Amino acid sequence: MRNISFCLLLVFSLRVSEAVPARVWIQTPNFYIRKCFGAEACKDFSLNRSAVKTYQTTKREKLRVIETPDNIIKRNEATLEICRLNWSLGDGAGITKLLSKNFTFTWLPKTDMEEIVDRDGFKPFFDAFKAKGAENGGPPLGSTEFMLFENIIQRPIGDTTFESAQWIVPGFADGTYMNAAWQNHIIWAMGGMSSNQTTGTNNLNSLAPVSNIIKRNEATLDVCRLNWSLGDGAGITKLLVENFTFTWLPGTDMEEIVDRDGFKPFFDAFKAKGAENGGPPLGSTEFMLFENIIQRPIGDTTFETAQWIVPGFADGTYMNAAKGNRIIWAMAGISA
Repeated sequence: MRNISFCLLLVFSLRVSEAVPARVWIQTPNFYIRKCFGAEACKDFSLNRSAVKTYQTTKREKLRVIETPDNIIKRNEATLEICRLNWSLGDGAGITKLLSKNFTFTWLPKTDMEEIVDRDGFKPFFDAFKAKGAENGGPPLGSTEFMLFENIIQRPIGDTTFESAQWIVPGFADGTYMNAAWQNHIIWAMGGMSSNQTTGTNNLNSLAPVSNIIKRNEATLDVCRLNWSLGDGAGITKLLVENFTFTWLPGTDMEEIVDRDGFKPFFDAFKAKGAENGGPPLGSTEFMLFENIIQRPIGDTTFETAQWIVPGFADGTYMNAAKGNRIIWAMAGISA
């Protein structure tokens, strides 16, 4: 009897063990694209990124994604890249599918031509923008090569990922934008168009009242930009928090992260390189210009993106953030 019981126990144990798969399946981020936007999205788009783990269920009915912070960031990145793809294709309907219900697009912020568009109004706005481009030297209507991008910068903060870059509609116009992705959707976006350059301060008045905290952040960002334009590394450093980081050429093989103490030596070396390669001479107080300055306050922090230009040397885009009268981080890329 004991032998029979032992055999039954052994058989039962083997069956339970076999019923729980130990195999781990590895999926690329295309899994997120397929899960969130359908299989068709994967045909026109692929991501060459590190693999993420998904685990097989005991009944093999579906895959369960383990929602780690890394997975959340990858989902945001996939959303932002699909959004960019649809902009490049000129596909307003494809963009609209990615927008959250309370989405807003702010066009030409802090100018007399500022326009705020909600989700329902986005596609008509986009179609009108394409038509205007076609009438003024841009890609013809129906073209699938509508927009290009340079200097793409992303910054994850919590469960939201912010992105800024330079946009280009060949033959028509260019500018900068900033947007944010959260839970497989674009929750807001802001876009500016190149026009007049500024040396640092941006004194255009906002159309909406802002709190004292936001005004202090804006003043901090203005002073920081002014010091960059003057080539004053010491003046910039005074505005930086103790744990400040500056990320140069993020997401490239040449990425460099500089802390507060290392910022002025980095900045001085950058100025010297510019002077050696056609830029302003050392000692010049006209070192840098700015275009398309876009700011977005979120809570007690204000984010800024713009295009930077060192005349005769180089240009690119940057994104930074101000909080409590200090610059808390910055990231910048250079045009190829």
